[in-house]
Amino acid sequence: MNSMPPVPETPSGAPPNGASAGDARDRRRKKRGKGLTLRVNILGAFAALLTVTVITLVAFAYHKNSASVLELMGRFVERVSASGISSSMALLDPVETSVQATARLAAIDEAKARDGSLFPYMTSILATQPQLQSIYLAFDADGRFLQAFPIPPGTRKFGAHDTQPPENARFALRVVDRKGGKYTDVWTYVTAAGAVVGEETSNELNYDPRPRPWYKDAIATKGLIWSDLLVYTSNRQPGITAAYPIFAADGRVIGAAAANVATKQMSDFLASLDLGGSGMAFIVDEKEQLIAHPDAARTVRQDGLKYSLVKADQLGEQVIADAFAAYRSAKTRTVSFDSGGKRHLGSFNPFPTDLGKNWLMVIIVLEDDFVGTLKENSRDLVAVGFAVMVIGLLLVALLSSWITRPLTLLIHEIQKIQKFDLAGPIALHAIVAEVNELIHSMNMMKRALRTFGMFVPRDLVRELVASGRAIELGGQDRTLTVMFTDVADFTGLSERMAAGDLLVHISRHLAAISECVAEEDGTVDKYVGDAVMAFWGAPVWRDDHALRGCIAALKARETQARMNAEWAAQGLPTMFVRIGLHTAPVIVGNIGSAWRMSYTAMGDGVNVASRLEGVNKAYGTQICVSQAVLDAAGPGVLARPLDLVAVKGRKAGALVYELMALRDGVPELAPTAEQLEICRMTEEAFTAYQDRRWSDSIAAYERLAALAPSDKLPAIFIERCRHFLAEPPPPEWIGVYEMKTK
Repeated sequence: MNSMPPVPETPSGAPPNGASAGDARDRRRKKRGKGLTLRVNILGAFAALLTVTVITLVAFAYHKNSASVLELMGRFVERVSASGISSSMALLDPVETSVQATARLAAIDEAKARDGSLFPYMTSILATQPQLQSIYLAFDADGRFLQAFPIPPGTRKFGAHDTQPPENARFALRVVDRKGGKYTDVWTYVTAAGAVVGEETSNELNYDPRPRPWYKDAIATKGLIWSDLLVYTSNRQPGITAAYPIFAADGRVIGAAAANVATKQMSDFLASLDLGGSGMAFIVDEKEQLIAHPDAARTVRQDGLKYSLVKADQLGEQVIADAFAAYRSAKTRTVSFDSGGKRHLGSFNPFPTDLGKNWLMVIIVLEDDFVGTLKENSRDLVAVGFAVMVIGLLLVALLSSWITRPLTLLIHEIQKIQKFDLAGPIALHAIVAEVNELIHSMNMMKRALRTFGMFVPRDLVRELVASGRAIELGGQDRTLTVMFTDVADFTGLSERMAAGDLLVHISRHLAAISECVAEEDGTVDKYVGDAVMAFWGAPVWRDDHALRGCIAALKARETQARMNAEWAAQGLPTMFVRIGLHTAPVIVGNIGSAWRMSYTAMGDGVNVASRLEGVNKAYGTQICVSQAVLDAAGPGVLARPLDLVAVKGRKAGALVYELMALRDGVPELAPTAEQLEICRMTEEAFTAYQDRRWSDSIAAYERLAALAPSDKLPAIFIERCRHFLAEPPPPEWIGVYEMKTK
């Protein structure tokens, strides 16, 4: 949750300077630091005493240890080198599989591959393999070229014109065509879900894949090939291309599939290696050009507008030049050499031959950065000193553990409380009376917090407990999705049930609604009798707050239907719940006084959501949502238009919809064939109504009434249309229906 803005002035009667005094204490505590644990202090004191005893022996052994340094360093470097090669191959192997699979899919149906039907598959590969710069298809007959790019977040320049891509663009889909002798190069920008958010065209690049080396090599070898190292113009990073031919059913080669692999992830892996204070690791090709380096920016050199690859000896580091000189002279994978007056070890390990490239994993370390094993002639001396220290530390560790174990476990319990994990009591017992008192107090605090969490949103309590901040009055502007629910004819229900039974009955209903809200990470704001107010997007922000609200509303409808079936079987009264949803900017935060606050949302958007719940009464529906909800939720929800309504208290009209189902995601909320048809017929009828085609609208609503006899909506609009046939509305009529009640 974002922190609430502080109150400008201390409320009357509030403790003066309370916040400033607490802040000062926090600053003093932070300045002093957290300190060391009790166990560490005990171990540290005894370790210092033991160290004084054996320091001479250990120092002598360290001084005498020189024979095994090179051997152990060599083993370590070999392991690191093997790990680097393995990690690099792990980035390249899945690319080979993906390229071959793409080529085979294109071969199954060339027409679909050429029309872009494989773009979703290609973008799914890009989404799971971040090392890919792009994946593409090229066809031999006419040079048609289809390419998919991932667009990293924050990209400023991209595409044919090197401009900023659309804000929500996750992938760029490029199609180059020469149909009819005319060159076209179209770039389409799509979201992660595949929705088109932009397009641009360039007819100046005149790109033809067929003369490219990767294409010709794949066609010539009729198998998988890896290209030489090159610099990609789209991101100015080095990379290589994997290509595989596309075979027709008769064995002809009709094109090729390929993918560009950026080597930046190899550089990132090298940067993570611990090679001592001055060690380094990098990968070079047969021309000693840098493929990967801990500083990826150093693999490419810019000369004006031209980018070129950097050779290892162009890094300006003498130790690298000396290492390569020793390697060329010795012709062995591991060399020991001097540079700058210090002894170094160099490792030059080749990549597997099945890669088809003469790459080398180069590691250079300074011997002084490592400590070798103890030499044989000092082993007994060091062993004695080590044994003395180990035995002493073990005894001290047992003693300190016996003293500090309950405190350590209690710290873990406190950390669980900070995360608002309040399940169960703290089942600890200590031999120290003060620690037992602390455990008892912590259990009381857990019970209090559990009770507190029943009255305040759990996410808010979790944030407050974890942060340690004081609760302050104040709010902030935020766009939320707000939901109101209400039980139809609650007064009649209360007259038919005893007060105690009614309390149990309505509590089951409210619990079910609350569980549906919680399942979708919503916040239950309050209960007002039989009504529930909830919202999504605060205190924890959710980008898909509108969709989550829609799912929760549909779940609430289905859950209540199941409970009604259970109640009816038991002879108990059933409930019909009405729900309203609206997405709008509101004020959300802590509202009230210094003595009692409520975390809630306020504003016109909240009022509209409440009114939408009431709109259900007029149209006989169960879930009413606004246009803003549908816009924010996206195409994954199924809704039908009800009317252009001005809710009570407003003059301006807004489209109101009935939420019916969820197109994707939760199977039990998926639309039925009847619901899909009802939506289609309602849209047809309502469009005719808005276009003043009264007879067409009547006919369409009559067909809807025949399909859904229990639907109240057709009768409402049939009556209106017949009225307008007799008395046409004025020219300025736009179809707004003004609600007279809530």
